[in-house]
Amino acid sequence: MNVWVDIDNPPQARYLVPLAREFERRGHEVLLTARDHGETLPILQEEEVPFRVVGATFGPGLPRKVRGLVSRALALGDLLERERRNIDVVITGSRSATLAARRRTIPSFVIIDYEHVSLLVQRLAASYIVYPDVIPESAFRSRGISAVHLLPFRGLKEDLTFHGLDLASIEPFEINGAEESAIKVLFRPPAEESHYYRSESRELALALIRHLADQEVQVVLSPRDRSQVSYLREVKTWRRQPIVLERAAPFARLLRSVDAVVSAGGTMLREAAYVGVPAYSIFRSRTGAVDRYLASVGRLTMLASPADFSQIRIERKKAFAPLRDCSTTAEDLVRLIEKGILAAPR
Repeated sequence: MNVWVDIDNPPQARYLVPLAREFERRGHEVLLTARDHGETLPILQEEEVPFRVVGATFGPGLPRKVRGLVSRALALGDLLERERRNIDVVITGSRSATLAARRRTIPSFVIIDYEHVSLLVQRLAASYIVYPDVIPESAFRSRGISAVHLLPFRGLKEDLTFHGLDLASIEPFEINGAEESAIKVLFRPPAEESHYYRSESRELALALIRHLADQEVQVVLSPRDRSQVSYLREVKTWRRQPIVLERAAPFARLLRSVDAVVSAGGTMLREAAYVGVPAYSIFRSRTGAVDRYLASVGRLTMLASPADFSQIRIERKKAFAPLRDCSTTAEDLVRLIEKGILAAPR
């Protein structure tokens, strides 16, 4: 088959590249496209995979996002016309790609692991929703997605992210300015441009920054965009000088180099929880089923208010301890999509 994989943002690069490689391993041809947004392109360059750049950052505000989505959908369609490929399927998390696929009657399979994200475009494009089976089917059925378009899989998206990696051999990332003796806490601010963002997330994040500044830890800030460096300016006095990551870091090596991760939701938090790095969520929007599952198995701690900050363990982390050894989720998911393609109307 000719498989088209489209990557819209940095988190998608983490799990879609291993999936694209698994499709190639099974003999399929893969076309990889990506939007120049955030750290997406540096991640793909680090992975040394061939890709085509289509589109850039949309900018803040709903009107810009809508214009950007439609413009990129048209640009992706133009690329397909130039490529003259008979694409059989698109695997993506991108709304633009689903629209471009729908216009050409190409089946689209969208991987979703947060059931409260907007699904309007996917529903209109008749996309197949591929999701971890810890999310109940009713979460999607209640949003207007028909049962025939739902494809649950065993495992988590992070099973794809860490597919093929030898976690025991991963060396720590060298963080510029890090104190060797310091306990390091990786801090990820809220996604302020997301449609599900709530201002309470920022307020809680700032309160936590002030709390960590007074602890014997070194904060390593991983901003979603440069403007979020301002979070650190909210504090005048630090026990240990904080660090800002200036460029994209290899995600597994970065997790290996820190002792805990605090984030307002998102992929990095789940990756930390998956490999056993102490993970703390300050996400103040609706909690998803995957996060509830990780919390239920002791992999994630929810911090709802400053009163919960005492739950953060200030200690050296142990070696990586993945949630699952020898996961077959990548192989299972490729077979699931192959089966779905055969059943999909054209």
